Amino acid sequence: LEEPPPHVKFLLATTDPHKIPVTVLSRCLQFNLKRLLPAQVFTQMEFILQQESIEFEAAALKLLSRAADGSMRDGLSLLDQAIVYGNDKVMTEDVRIMLGTVAQQPIDDILIALAQGDAVAILDKINEIANLTSDFSDVLKQILQILHRVALVQQIPTVVDHDFDGDMIAAL
Repeated sequence: LEEPPPHVKFLLATTDPHKIPVTVLSRCLQFNLKRLLPAQVFTQMEFILQQESIEFEAAALKLLSRAADGSMRDGLSLLDQAIVYGNDKVMTEDVRIMLGTVAQQPIDDILIALAQGDAVAILDKINEIANLTSDFSDVLKQILQILHRVALVQQIPTVVDHDFDGDMIAAL
């Protein structure tokens, strides 16, 4: 790094820039990249799987692209894991098991019952989920994500255009 030839360029990519020595950082231009939207990660995953002729379900890619949390690198790592886990297929149920997430339908059912004020239906769905998992942290995280998107749509209705489950968000 001290005196590279003029034709040599180094590209360092990290999510932990604080771990790079100050002597190296002082000789670098830094570019902070923004997080990608789940739809952007989804589109890239879909393209890759089509190019590789790997069978997939769109719902599985939606789960993976949300789990990537704006990072294409993390999304592609998850996609690789899903391909191996699913024996060269990326299927929704396999991805749910791999990620350890609860299916989206019970979450949607809880929110619809909440919007309708149906306490009995809410408790039934909670009992159903409790039979599947004892850890409700993922359930709460999914509920918060949906409620956050609902709040955004209430303030900026055009935001729903970029959402995977726009119909559900609009209904809520």
